[in-house]
Amino acid sequence: MKFNKGRFEARVYHGLKSLLSVGDTLPPRFLEIVVCDSFGFEHVGDSTFYADGYRDKTQVSIKTRMLTPHILKTKAGRDFQTNPALFLGPQQNVKQNKWTAGLEIVQRRQQLDFENDSTEYPEKVGKATLKGFEDNILESHRKFGTDTSFEIIVTHGYSNTNREYIASIFWKEHVPLDAEKINWVREGVSVVGYSLIDGVPKKICERINGNAKREATCFKEYKDLTKYQCSDNTKLPIPDPWEFNQKKILEEINLKKKTHVTLLFEQ
Repeated sequence: MKFNKGRFEARVYHGLKSLLSVGDTLPPRFLEIVVCDSFGFEHVGDSTFYADGYRDKTQVSIKTRMLTPHILKTKAGRDFQTNPALFLGPQQNVKQNKWTAGLEIVQRRQQLDFENDSTEYPEKVGKATLKGFEDNILESHRKFGTDTSFEIIVTHGYSNTNREYIASIFWKEHVPLDAEKINWVREGVSVVGYSLIDGVPKKICERINGNAKREATCFKEYKDLTKYQCSDNTKLPIPDPWEFNQKKILEEINLKKKTHVTLLFEQ
């Protein structure tokens, strides 16, 4: 996995110049394509398969998260590059005395073969969810002729000064969760998986019921990105947007139309 940082920065900067309004952020699909290009993978996203890109025997799944900085009035603000532990590491709900292992990553919608998943035993739901996810990865391997899977996570957004656009990339080979080492419990409209990390039970995954009003059937993992060994940070100045000149654009459109007509007559 070789990352072309220059390619990534140039394409992100180009994308920033094309945003429609001040304060807009880069769309997920754009970042997927840029990441594939920067790692030398062919983009094959927009499908039901695990892979968003592949090359030779390796497939990659790309997840993006836009994170909003904390802008403070009396002292310096915070963002995921200046304070990675705050944004990307484990989080504690002090009131409930519960921990989440890291940043929320939506993996996929995972349908389960239960008559009513909201009343089924939590352990059954949890194990079926993980099996369905791994089955999808294997199906993707068969589709694209690969045998190795990597997950790439991209966090992005504006810096704590709002004068730069920042992006961080984290990647590692996919390692399946061990369902037998997870404590499965029901919480609200979800089945949640807890694992003992540094002596503390932390939420590492969850699957939302099929009848939930929001995010029904979603399978999520919670990942501590501060522990990833492979990562890269980018900070770019905010570019001036491409100038919108209606007269020049209409002239270009008309020229293209004339060229198209000429080519038709020449055939």
